[in-house]
Amino acid sequence: MNSLSQLPTRLIIVICLGVLLSALVPSNGQLAIVVSILTLVLIIMLLREDFGSDMRCWMMLALGTYSIGVLADILDEVPELDEHWLIHSTDNIFMHIGVFLICFCFIKMMTSRREIISKLNHQIQVAHQLEEVLSRLALEDDLTGLQNRRALFRCFDQMAFDHERGVLAYLDIDNFKQVNDTFSHTCGDKLLITIAKVLSDTAPAGSHIYRIGGDEFIVLLPSKDTENSQSWLNTLYDATQATRDYYNIDFSVGLSPYYPGNLSDPDAILAKADKAMYKEKMAKKAPVTQ
Repeated sequence: MNSLSQLPTRLIIVICLGVLLSALVPSNGQLAIVVSILTLVLIIMLLREDFGSDMRCWMMLALGTYSIGVLADILDEVPELDEHWLIHSTDNIFMHIGVFLICFCFIKMMTSRREIISKLNHQIQVAHQLEEVLSRLALEDDLTGLQNRRALFRCFDQMAFDHERGVLAYLDIDNFKQVNDTFSHTCGDKLLITIAKVLSDTAPAGSHIYRIGGDEFIVLLPSKDTENSQSWLNTLYDATQATRDYYNIDFSVGLSPYYPGNLSDPDAILAKADKAMYKEKMAKKAPVTQ
C-alpha cells in the first residue's frame, strides 16, 4: 500500500476537503461514528509518514485532540450522559480542533513533498549536466579541444555502420621535443594548440580531426581521392610555413584509405598510415647522396 505522500496531489486535496466537510456538515449518529473512525484511520496513516520529530508532535496532538472529541461524541450517545454539559459542549470543539490540525498536517505534507520534488528535480538536472561534461571530457583532448583517440574509434564504428569512404591522414610533428627543450613546454603546448587550429581551419568540409598522442594528429578526410588529400596537405604546409620556420619543425604525414571493407579493423588502418608516416620521417633523415 502506498503512503499518503505518494498519492496524487488532487487526491490529497479531495481527502482534505472530505475531512473538512465531515466536520462541518451535520450527520446522524451512525454516520458520524463511521466518519470519525475513518478520520482516525487517516490520522494513523499520516503518522506513518516521515515528517520529522516536529511534525510528528503535531500529528500526535491531532490524534489526541480528535480522539477526545470522538470519545466525547460516543459518550454523548449514552442516554445517562446525554445531558451532561461537559460532554455535550466539548465533543464538537475537540473534533473541530482535531480536523483543523489534520488539514494543517496535510498542507505541511504537500508543501514538504513539493520542496523535496523540487530539490530532486534540481539534483537530476545537475546530474545530467555533470554527465554531459564528463562525457565530453572523456572524448575531448583537454589541451587542444580536439577529439581524442576514444572518440576516433567511436567514429570508426559509426563510419562502418554508414559505409563511408575516405582517407585517414596520420600527422606527426618532426623535432617537437626540440621545441619543448629549447623554448619551454608552455611554448610546446601553444604550438600544439596552433597546429590544431590550423588543421581545423584548413581541413575540407566534413573532415574529423583528432589528437591521439603528444604530437600526433589524425584527420579523416571524407574524399577518397588522394589528389584532394594532397591538395589539402599543400594548403596545410602553406598555412604553417611561418610557424614551422620559427620553431624549426616539419610534418611527417602518412595516408591510408578507409572503406567499408576495412573499417571493421581500425587498428590496421592506423598501422598502415603510421607506417607510411614513419617511412616519410626516415626519408627526411636519410643522408643526401651526391
